[in-house]
Amino acid sequence: MLAKAELGYTTEVSVDWSRTVELYDNVIRRIRTEFPAADDLVMLGAHSSHSYQTGTNLYFVYDYRINCEPREEIEKYHIPLNAIIVEEALKVGGSMVHHHGVGKYRAPWTTQEHGSAYRILSKLKEAFDPNGIMNKGTIFPMDA
Repeated sequence: MLAKAELGYTTEVSVDWSRTVELYDNVIRRIRTEFPAADDLVMLGAHSSHSYQTGTNLYFVYDYRINCEPREEIEKYHIPLNAIIVEEALKVGGSMVHHHGVGKYRAPWTTQEHGSAYRILSKLKEAFDPNGIMNKGTIFPMDA
């Protein structure tokens, strides 16, 4: 990374078999056409590592040349790429995760994916963590 100023990430989602190709195609199209730093990508694709009768996970893999200050990299590359992948997974009825958990970069979509169950979890969190100090921003957005 230091020698070439390149970095890579993955964003893992899950989807029913019937929507797998649609999800893949939609993500790749959006990244290539909407992501402002698409020219910096040196690799873009996806693979599945956990498959079931009802569906599979997709690890979207993206490597890029870093054309910004190091402190700006996460905002310029990972966060917008992650957002496209999560948004497209939810559009086709998939999940924003498979087995790695929600995390801070996916927390903004928790309500969209889980609806009323999210509201119930919020109430439980208030009861067990009234000071909001446990895993701040990891499942519930910082402003929730």
